Amino acid sequence: GSNFTIRKFPKEPISVPQLIRWNTLSPELGAYLWMLFDVGISAMVCGETASGKTTTLNALMAFISPDAKIVSIEETPEINLFHKNWVREVTRLHTGSPVTMFDLLKAALRQRPDYIIVGEIRGEEGRIAFQAIETGHPVISTIHAGNLGQLFQRLTSYPINVPKSHIDGLNLAIFQARMERGKRFIRRVTSVNEIIGYEPDEERLNYLPVFLYDFDQDKIRFTGSSFHLETKVLTFRGWGRDRLKDLYDEMMARADILRFLSEKYPSYGDLWRTTIAVRDKGVWAVHEKIKEGKAPWE
Repeated sequence: GSNFTIRKFPKEPISVPQLIRWNTLSPELGAYLWMLFDVGISAMVCGETASGKTTTLNALMAFISPDAKIVSIEETPEINLFHKNWVREVTRLHTGSPVTMFDLLKAALRQRPDYIIVGEIRGEEGRIAFQAIETGHPVISTIHAGNLGQLFQRLTSYPINVPKSHIDGLNLAIFQARMERGKRFIRRVTSVNEIIGYEPDEERLNYLPVFLYDFDQDKIRFTGSSFHLETKVLTFRGWGRDRLKDLYDEMMARADILRFLSEKYPSYGDLWRTTIAVRDKGVWAVHEKIKEGKAPWE
C-alpha cells in the first residue's frame, strides 16, 4: 500500500551555535567556515542518507552577507533563510509543463545571484552548477557521498557527468555522518577538505584536509593550516602573508564568539544579529563585548 515520509522542520532553522552545542561541529570549524562564506566560496555538504546534510547547509547560510542575493533551487522546499534578497525556486513536475532543477539552474544564472543554493545535486543539473562556478557564481549544495573518492566518482559519472577538469572549481567538501556511539545515534562532521587542484595525468584531486574527526575523543580538530584562508581571504582583504598570524587570531576570536553564542544565545536569530554586528563593528569589538558577558549585538 501507500506510505508517506514526513520531514518536520522547526519554524526557525537550526543554527551553527546549536550544532556546536550538540557537538556536530566545533567552534573553530564554525569560525573557519564563517570566514570563507563571507568572501564567497563553492562548497558541498556530503554524507549518506539522514546524516544531517540539509540541516548543516541551512545553518551555514547565516554566514553569507545579509546583503547578498541568493537563489535557492529545490525539489522539496526545505531551506529557510533570513536574507531579504532571497529567491526560492522549486521544481514543478506533476502539473502543467514540467520545470526541472536543470531548468531552474539555467534561469538562476540570468538573475546575477551572489550565491546559488542547490538543495541536492543528483543529475544533469550538476553540470550547470559547475558551469555556474566556472563563471564566478559561488554554489552551495548537498550530495550523497561518504568520502572524497565517492564524491569525485559521483560528480564525474553518469548522470551528473561534470568534466574532471572542472572539479577543482569546487573549493570545499564537508563530510558529515550519522554514527552510533554508545546506545544512541549522533551526527558529526567527520572531515573538511579543501580542493586545491586536479592532476589530469594521475586523474586525482589535490586536496588538503583542514578538519578531521577524532572518534575516540569525539572531537573535530583543526589540522593547523588552510590553503583557502591563506589565499582567498588574504587576497580578498588585500593582506600580505606577513599578516597570517592576524588571520588565524581572528579565526580563534570568531570561534570564541560562536562558543559564547552556543552557551548563551544559540538561536538562528541570535547568530544572524551577531553576524551583522561583526560586519558593522568588527570582530574584535564584538569579541570585547562577549568577554564582558554582553550580547554581541548590544
